[in-house]
Amino acid sequence: MCLLAACSSGPGRTVTTGDELARFDFSEPQTFEEGVYANATLRINDGVYRIALNQGDNEVWWAQWGDTVDNVVIDVEVEQLSEPNENAYGVACRLKGHVGQDVEADPTLAAIASGEAAEATEEPGEEATAEATAEMTEESTAAVEEVATTDEPAETESDEESDEEEAEAVLANGDGYLFLIQGNGSFAIMRARGRSILPLVDWTESSLINQGPASNELRAVCMDDYLALYINGEFAGDATDDTYSSGQVGLAASAANRLGVQVEFDNLIVHEAVSG
Repeated sequence: MCLLAACSSGPGRTVTTGDELARFDFSEPQTFEEGVYANATLRINDGVYRIALNQGDNEVWWAQWGDTVDNVVIDVEVEQLSEPNENAYGVACRLKGHVGQDVEADPTLAAIASGEAAEATEEPGEEATAEATAEMTEESTAAVEEVATTDEPAETESDEESDEEEAEAVLANGDGYLFLIQGNGSFAIMRARGRSILPLVDWTESSLINQGPASNELRAVCMDDYLALYINGEFAGDATDDTYSSGQVGLAASAANRLGVQVEFDNLIVHEAVSG
């Protein structure tokens, strides 16, 4: 990992936008990951994507969606609605997981779950079958509970899709890069690995940020090992890190106290990143 922003007033590399890969205007439900939890709501509502945290202890909540991509430029409009500035919000790239993708279920697990496992040479007795079913149920429940207690929202599941969705939730563990701003006028670029977050560019004050309840336009660049953040059309900071090479695009928010935070995202656009 190498910090570039500290030694240069401009971007360390030239990256342009190529083909448009995805566009989210949040005009339709179920076009991005959504969830409702005890202290957090992540939902598409009235043409925007809203993250509302009732309280916080610096945990990052995020949602992700779409194809697995590598080199991208991400643009989004974000508005802070709540008054307190003890918060953080922004976009993410290369998040691990397959949320919203058509993931092929393991046929063996599907057969076991539906009670239609292929017959072996010797058919198992009732006691062995019950033990195997109980073991599988316990493991699935533990996986769901683990996701629910971390800073990652899991998707609401139907009964028919539960096995596939549980496997998907386990895969979506929070690994990826975060590009965040705060209502007090600071920004950061971070690498997340599960619940552990390492600053690649630590919190830095910037006059580019419209502070308090206000709107800002963010651009995140993820090009090979190069990461950069632009705020309201101007370069803010960059770094290099080669931990993650591909993943999903996401939206994120965090609150630092009991007052929480409410932010709305709109016009999330993903382009291919082109060097030079």
